[in-house]
Amino acid sequence: MVFAKKVVLAVGAHPDDIELGSGGTIYKAVQAGAQVIALYMTRGGKTADTNMRMRESTEAMNVLGVKEIYFENFPDTEIPDSFEAVNCLEQYALKYKPDIVLTHSVNDTHQDHRRVGWLAMASFRNVPKVLSFETPRVRPAAFLPTYFVNITGCVDKKWDALRCHVSQNEKRYLAYESTVNLASFRGSQVGVAAAEAFEIVKYVEG
Repeated sequence: MVFAKKVVLAVGAHPDDIELGSGGTIYKAVQAGAQVIALYMTRGGKTADTNMRMRESTEAMNVLGVKEIYFENFPDTEIPDSFEAVNCLEQYALKYKPDIVLTHSVNDTHQDHRRVGWLAMASFRNVPKVLSFETPRVRPAAFLPTYFVNITGCVDKKWDALRCHVSQNEKRYLAYESTVNLASFRGSQVGVAAAEAFEIVKYVEG
């Protein structure tokens, strides 16, 4: 994928999802000159104060070089399968006309993640490239990535972004070892030092 002069829209259910699933890819895209927009469908109020969680993701995205950051206010753990949710995402597609969307996989154990993945299929039906990223909640036997981004040299930057999520420190998947090990594992599958893995929802070239 060539990121130069592209518009990349990254959509996560909660603050920290985008960083976990595609932090290295986003950093590479920004460095290549892409316009990256981050959109969170909830404000993460189930596990910490919403203002804190929004501040943490804003800081994390700034570390990755992203300045356009939005937070919708759908209920945490209860994102609806509704016209309102589809229309919300469609408005971002109409406004930014993204070349690439990065979002959740439908093969995920968290209901909000699955729901965003399904909503994306309808909302971004006119976007040429839609990729589903890997979070710690994906189902191991069901998440079958066929698209990889080489993030060699970007893992520490991704970790710097994840460190901003102080309110989530107790979660094992936010440990440095988890970040490095997953990147190394996915890299080993495709012959590079570090990678992020994606399922292809849709990929139209040219």
